[in-house]
Order: sequence, then C-alpha cells, then structure tokens
Amino acid sequence: NVQPEELAGPAFDALLRGDADAVTFFSPSAFRHFVSLFGRDALRRLSARVALAAVGPVTAEAIRQAGFSVAVEAPQATSGSLVAALERYFQATEAGRRRA
Repeated sequence: NVQPEELAGPAFDALLRGDADAVTFFSPSAFRHFVSLFGRDALRRLSARVALAAVGPVTAEAIRQAGFSVAVEAPQATSGSLVAALERYFQATEAGRRRA
C-alpha cells in the first residue's frame, strides 16, 4: 500500500468540516499512512467525534496498538463485513439517542 503525498479531496474536506460519521481503515498500513499525514493529535481530536472503523481484527489491533479506540470492528476482513458492522453500530447509537 503506497502512502499518498497529502490528504486531499472531497472526502477529506467533509471529514475536516465535521460532515463524516466514521473513518474506515482497510489495512494496518492504511491506518499508519493516515496517522502519518493527518497527525496523531489531530486524529485524537477527530476520534472524539467520529467512529474509527476497522475491516477485520488485524487492522483493529493496529489501531489499538497505536493507542486509539476502535468503535467498529468487522469480524472478517471483507468490505461486506465492515458495512454490516457499521450498520449495527449506527443503528445502536441512533437507538441510544432516541432513548436519551
């Protein structure tokens, strides 16, 4: 996985504006590249308001080893498993908001 030179584009702009609910990582190296470009402190602030999501236990463990919490962990390293895990997470958080 090749690290981009910068973070840019509409998805990144939405993230900075606070228009994102989650950031998904599909490999440990993708997570490390993101941290390298975005910055640990900035990611710590961001993770207080968006869910960090990992596609499978290996990626989730890399995120945890870096000192971050994983809000959504797909049980298998597939995009379908991650989508299902995200659906469960957001359905549960929405239900919790309705009860509060």
